[in-house]
Amino acid sequence: MKILIYDDDKNDIKQLLTCINHYFNQKNLDYIIKICTSTQELFNIIKDYDILFLDIQINNTNGIDIGLKLNNIYHECRIIIVSNYSKYAIEGYKIHADRYFLKPISQEVFNIEMENIVEKYLKKYLGFYDEKIANKKIHYNDILYVEVLNRKTYIHTLTTEIYPTPYTLKYWYQKLHKYGFSYSHQSFIVNLEHISAFGKNEIYLITDETIPLSRNCKHTLEIEFTKYLQGVF
Repeated sequence: MKILIYDDDKNDIKQLLTCINHYFNQKNLDYIIKICTSTQELFNIIKDYDILFLDIQINNTNGIDIGLKLNNIYHECRIIIVSNYSKYAIEGYKIHADRYFLKPISQEVFNIEMENIVEKYLKKYLGFYDEKIANKKIHYNDILYVEVLNRKTYIHTLTTEIYPTPYTLKYWYQKLHKYGFSYSHQSFIVNLEHISAFGKNEIYLITDETIPLSRNCKHTLEIEFTKYLQGVF
C-alpha cells in the first residue's frame, strides 16, 4: 500500500507516522510512505498512491479546496482528512473523504478507523472469473453498475468496457451486494463506491455518467450509501 502525507508540521507528521507504522506493522501489511509539501507535486503523483492523509491547513492553503480540485482528477486514492479543528468535518463530505481525524490522533481511534479503509483497499483486488463473460478476471471495484436491457444483463466498467452476461439482475445482486452494490432501479444495480451525487431521479457517477434512481429504491439506497461511507455496510 502506497501512503501519501500532505502536511507541513513536523510534529504532526511525526505523530501520524507513529500511528501508521504501529498499525501496519501490527497487521503485517507491506507499505511505503511519502511526505509531500507541494501542491503541484501532490497533483502530479496522486494517481500513484492508495491513501492520502490531507491536512486542512498547509502552506496557507485550504485542504478542502485542494480536495475539490482532486475530485476533478480521476484517481483511486482514498482521502483521509487530518485537522486541529472539528469544524471542518462536515466539509469533508464535499471531497468524499473517507475519514476525519482530529489532531493529535489517538492510536486506538486510528486502528479502528483504518480497518474499513484497508478493507476497501483490499477489495480492489477481489473479483471473479467467468468464461461466459470474459477471458479475464473482472474486479468488483472496476464495476460501475449492472443493467438489464432487452432481457440481458450488462456489466459496465470504469474502463468503459461493457460485458453482456447470461445471468439475471437478481443473480448479480446476490453476488455483488456484500461488496457494496445496491439497487438504484428495478433494472440497475450500482457500485456504491462510485457514486458522486444523488439527483431527484438519477444518480451521478464519478465518470460523469448518470443512471436512473427510482422512488422505490431511493430510500434504501441512501441508507446503504450512508452505511457504506461509515464503514458499517
